[in-house]
Amino acid sequence: MAARRVMTLAIQRFDRTAALHTGKVTIPDVMVMYVPAPTSVAGLMRGVFDAAEMPLAHYVFLKDIGAPFTAIPVFPDRLFIQQYVYTRSDAGIRSPQDLRGRRVMVPQYYMTASVWHRGMLKDNYGIKPEEIQWHVSSMERDERMRIPDGIPVVLTPCSHWSAEKLLDGTVDCLMHEGAPVVAGEDGKKLVRVYPDVHSLQRDFYRTTGFHPAVHVIAARTEAVKERPELIEELCDGFDQAKECAYRILQNERMTSLPLMRGYLDETLEIFGEDPWPYGLERNRAELDQLLAYAHDQGLTRHRLSPESLFDPPARNFRFRAKFPTSSEPGSVLLF
Repeated sequence: MAARRVMTLAIQRFDRTAALHTGKVTIPDVMVMYVPAPTSVAGLMRGVFDAAEMPLAHYVFLKDIGAPFTAIPVFPDRLFIQQYVYTRSDAGIRSPQDLRGRRVMVPQYYMTASVWHRGMLKDNYGIKPEEIQWHVSSMERDERMRIPDGIPVVLTPCSHWSAEKLLDGTVDCLMHEGAPVVAGEDGKKLVRVYPDVHSLQRDFYRTTGFHPAVHVIAARTEAVKERPELIEELCDGFDQAKECAYRILQNERMTSLPLMRGYLDETLEIFGEDPWPYGLERNRAELDQLLAYAHDQGLTRHRLSPESLFDPPARNFRFRAKFPTSSEPGSVLLF
């Protein structure tokens, strides 16, 4: 029997993927490599990697145009994006409602977090994309993406975090995927647009069940044809790695956060025993919402279904990882 080719998997390192990087969890005949997301996508597209972490919106776009890629319902990166919307204290913006007619900076128009931002802005405040002047720090990473006519988008080259353009008055708001690092007195000029964002995000989850996914694990169709079992092997590997992360988190001494135990107890109370869910069914409603946003915003020509994103082995895989909690609130499992 011929030996199988060793395939390559390019992913970032999070606590939920760390066991794949350290070798505590292995995927048969798969070499795991740490690669930042932009590079992993470029490598996947060029055939350098067999599977890789990819922005979810980019993968949705590829499925819409029939590109030769598939994915597994594993979402290694998720963001409560409301916390990453900033304005200047003197800009006169007190809530998202005040963003109509303003200049808003995003890294790319079709970055996954940007799709979520615009969808929530329209759903919750009635502000349509065409009612904002969008600034982007760089063009789309996939030149085949087209922004609909009538959407004002200005290329404003700057750093990825773009804080300098908010501080100098070029834009009135940043909608991002993380917190910009601003030193000294300038840091005091930036304020969040969403008031009481921590309560807002908890209420958002309790109402919708969404913890917005921004990345997915994609694979080249050619690689899956070569090794059909690759889909289930990847699912199993990521599931095991997440279970390792849950076990480590259960011992709060493994982190440097002094209040970690209370945060863990709150997380379990709000999110349940699997706060970082994989699988189609657990994420069906959230994926359907993102697909609706993608179609409404012109990223996709067709209104895709959640099922269309995954092949049957991925759709049907049973993910099992969960927090190994005991019946005692606040207890720690020793291992």
